[in-house]
Amino acid sequence: MVFVKGGTFTQGSREIFSDEEPIHKVSLDSFYLGRYEVTQAEWQAVMGYNPSMVKGDALPVESVDWYNAIKFCNKKSRAHGLTPCYSGSGEHIVCNFDADGYRLPTEAEWEYASRVGLRSRNYKYSGGSDPGKIAWYEMNSGFKTRPVGQKEPNELGIYDMNGNVGEWCWDRYDKEYYKTSPSKNPVGPSTGGSRSYRGGCFGSPVMELRPSVRFNRPPGYKNFDLGFRLAKKNTGVNQPPEGMVPVRGGTFKMGSSTGRNGGKIVHRVTLDSFYIGRFEVTQGEWEAVMGNRPSERIGTRAPINFIDWYEAVEYCNRRSRLEGLIPFYSGSGEHIVCNFDADGYRLPTEAEWEFASRGGIKSRNFKYSGSNHADEVALYRDNLLVYFEPVGQRKPNELGIYDMSGNMAEWCWDWYDFDYYRVSPAKNPRGPLSGVRRVIRGGGWAFSEEYLCTGSRFYEVPFRKTSRISFRVVRSKK
Repeated sequence: MVFVKGGTFTQGSREIFSDEEPIHKVSLDSFYLGRYEVTQAEWQAVMGYNPSMVKGDALPVESVDWYNAIKFCNKKSRAHGLTPCYSGSGEHIVCNFDADGYRLPTEAEWEYASRVGLRSRNYKYSGGSDPGKIAWYEMNSGFKTRPVGQKEPNELGIYDMNGNVGEWCWDRYDKEYYKTSPSKNPVGPSTGGSRSYRGGCFGSPVMELRPSVRFNRPPGYKNFDLGFRLAKKNTGVNQPPEGMVPVRGGTFKMGSSTGRNGGKIVHRVTLDSFYIGRFEVTQGEWEAVMGNRPSERIGTRAPINFIDWYEAVEYCNRRSRLEGLIPFYSGSGEHIVCNFDADGYRLPTEAEWEFASRGGIKSRNFKYSGSNHADEVALYRDNLLVYFEPVGQRKPNELGIYDMSGNMAEWCWDWYDFDYYRVSPAKNPRGPLSGVRRVIRGGGWAFSEEYLCTGSRFYEVPFRKTSRISFRVVRSKK
């Protein structure tokens, strides 16, 4: 999600429609807003089905009424251990804006973010004055939804706030509301038969792409041109990136008497704080970024596989660019280098991987990641019913990270050297400067139980593609 710093802006317009008037000043607290419209892959992962008329993991979910958008928000909040914002049912649904869970944006929040808040350059549309560069609309969409994030973002790094699909907001709709709305954090009328939505859609004429244009439908309405994006309260603390877990830095004993391939040398390592993916990168996430799915197609929540180390690095760079972040990697082939001062996505170092697998500073010194009993936390050769399973089906470790033992082995940044632990630095080790093979960690579905220990090391040539190897992403904590 994108942090939107609070401030005061001018809401409304005198340009075309009467319900955009009067122009008035509105002040908002800071909040978070989804960088993208909620995708079908995201919806499927939370709700277990896909209501959309035009199917595609990277397409925005559509054919969702307002009530089901509310259900998604609450269900995703619970899944992430957050307090749901919504209670009640039907016409009596209420929103607790003090809760820390996911919710729909208010109309004012939506328009403020569309106008890019304090960074506004006063473009006619969200992110530019040329609609073809920032929006899928009637002149370029082919009258169908398109994958999220394909057009240019606005100044906050938010995509598709014009066109593609309309986006439900929290507010009840009243065409006269601006005449009486409060100047601080307006949340819409207390009564009304319709709910507001914003942004236009793939079939909209250009005049409907302006940030101030208001739309409304009954809350039970659903159509293939209407979806939503998420908002979230600013809790006053640093929010981890979406889908990632904060790992507080510290010192730990790396290596183990049960380690393999040079992993038996126990030594102290100190690491800076970082974020790591709660799950292995899924097939749905891969397809949303890369536009293809090389894996056996068993589901959007299954971990990606049949990708080599180079492709994992390319995914990190491409996802970084999509989100307006600085990529870590440059160069090609054997000469790829990592700029650890960048702010994008990258592969974990071997030390980061093991520290997170052990539970970081919350470690309870389990044999496997999260338990002394492999069956609780891992899919592996001895309990195998399928080759691999959707992410997050087993018990997480102490940090809430899943599948760090079993399911898939995972690429790391480091070159592999059997004797590296004898000479590695004590602070933020990043592996040898050169090598032939890259480190993989975690065992996987093809490994027996003794290979799942947190200290076990494995390796593979970087061009190897197999059903056994996936990866998860890391971001440095600035």
